[in-house]
Amino acid sequence: MPVADQRLRTLRQLATLCLLLLVAVTCLSAYLRHSGNGLDCVPWPACFGQGERVATGSVVFDGQVLTAARTAHRITATLALLLLMALVFTTMGRRPRLRREGGLSSALLTLALLLALLGVFTPGSRLPAVAIANLLGGFLMVALAARLLRAPTRRGLGPVAIAVALLLLGQVVTGAFVSATRAGLACTDIRECLEQARAGGWDWTALNPWREPGFAVGTPTAEGALAQLLHRLGGLLVAPAVAGLAMIAFWRGRRREGCLLWALLALEVALGLAVGSTGLPLVSVLMHNLVSALLLAVTLRLA
Repeated sequence: MPVADQRLRTLRQLATLCLLLLVAVTCLSAYLRHSGNGLDCVPWPACFGQGERVATGSVVFDGQVLTAARTAHRITATLALLLLMALVFTTMGRRPRLRREGGLSSALLTLALLLALLGVFTPGSRLPAVAIANLLGGFLMVALAARLLRAPTRRGLGPVAIAVALLLLGQVVTGAFVSATRAGLACTDIRECLEQARAGGWDWTALNPWREPGFAVGTPTAEGALAQLLHRLGGLLVAPAVAGLAMIAFWRGRRREGCLLWALLALEVALGLAVGSTGLPLVSVLMHNLVSALLLAVTLRLA
């Protein structure tokens, strides 16, 4: 086998393993974040958003599971970081340099280091801005790793896919804000969200990502309905955009990605409805988070 082909084969193997590790890191991060917020705690929903701030001892979390998840997250993230370094060396440390693959690998390594620094300087932070940055960084890393696996000679869909990716990123931001502000139980549908937001006086300061959310036993206050409303309205815009991109991909010969987008979109819509109507079951919330990351990855792979 020629040296160049062997190098590309090694790069593909490293990128595949890196993608799997990044998906694992994303899932573990979501579990730690949502468990820290109180999802799946006892007694539900009075314990939601309380965590260690409740002094009565009535809130129960499985400490052993959380400790194991934190350990697994650290190990997986460390392995991913080492693989990213190997990717950068494989693409840029030898000649001829693989500029496309090197750029993507360098971007991945840069994001990983920035997220590590964010964790060092904001330990235990409950600011929505920190949660949003962590979630966006993790999702973008999964998406870039998926794009790294795409053959460089394969033609993408250009501006259309990029526009849909931007819409998805906006939806990720609103979803992260709902999670970070413990607004998941504020309302169950658009009509109720509108009524709650109107009753709260349309308090736009509730969307300040630099304001730490309040903690009150029971469901969140009405101000959380505004964040929920934006996320639900965003879904009405994003869903047809993703469906349209899937159709375009199918027409242009990217049938595998088109079918995958349709399948992921259908699953995401079903999970969104389940999460909103069944009281935030932890498994459904985690799956909703994972499918969002995969939707963004497939979309950017088409770009």
